Amino acid sequence: MNDSLHIIVCLSIEMACIWWGQFGGGVFSWRHVMGVLIRQVGCEVVAFDRPGWGLTSPPRKNDWKENHLPNPYKLKTQVDLLLSFCLEIGFPLVVLAGHDEGGLHLLDILLQLQIRGIVLIRVSLSREVFLAFAMILLRTSLGKKNLVRPLLRTEITQVVNRRSWYDATKLTTEVLNLYKVPLCIEGLDEALHEIGRFSSETFFSTQKAEILLKSLEVLAILVIAGAEDALVSLKSSQVMASKLLNSRLVAIYECGHLPHEECLKALLVALLPFISRCISLTTHHHRM
Repeated sequence: MNDSLHIIVCLSIEMACIWWGQFGGGVFSWRHVMGVLIRQVGCEVVAFDRPGWGLTSPPRKNDWKENHLPNPYKLKTQVDLLLSFCLEIGFPLVVLAGHDEGGLHLLDILLQLQIRGIVLIRVSLSREVFLAFAMILLRTSLGKKNLVRPLLRTEITQVVNRRSWYDATKLTTEVLNLYKVPLCIEGLDEALHEIGRFSSETFFSTQKAEILLKSLEVLAILVIAGAEDALVSLKSSQVMASKLLNSRLVAIYECGHLPHEECLKALLVALLPFISRCISLTTHHHRM
């Protein structure tokens, strides 16, 4: 696939829910959630694959350098892509939803869009999951890019198969194969090398963190945690929620790192009322 933006059929223009994926995932990660939101909530639903992530064809270094374009793997460029998309489509208000380090990336968008709410699924301030992958990338980057793909294929497969799921019996061959597909995309090695180089971009300075926390005070925030997550501890989610003034933490028991795969019903029980409230607030605001 050459498109870096994937759109699911829209029903309403009052508000859009935008899903920002995690490392090792893609728009396919949200396949069970998006259709339900469209049918039951009636908002526009969009999943966003960053360049080099998911099923998108990774941009080549020669291409963007020859055309004097910004590095597509830098966080600022990826955020600008999402902002440009929202402005082009004309989304008036949005709810942002991110999984793992994708949730932290969303914080860079807060001051630039009219946000009604934020959903953080398995997000940790310490970014321990993504940093583990980044270290693999950086350690194999010096003249050994040919090792990146087999290492990441092994690592991601092991994470999905053994650690991301609380109940591994729910992991089907079909799901496992979905998470393997991005590892076969042409140009992946170079893309992963670039992603690893910029892995520190989401470390916030004290000043920036204070500005972000201040801006979050007026937003509704839903923090969702898998109580048995072996990758991001429940305590990490509790620490994050405690720093967010207007947040609600929902712990899903007997659930690992991928609630949208393993515990869909429990996730939707928390998610649907939250997004419905955001829409109600938007409608009320427009009538005033």
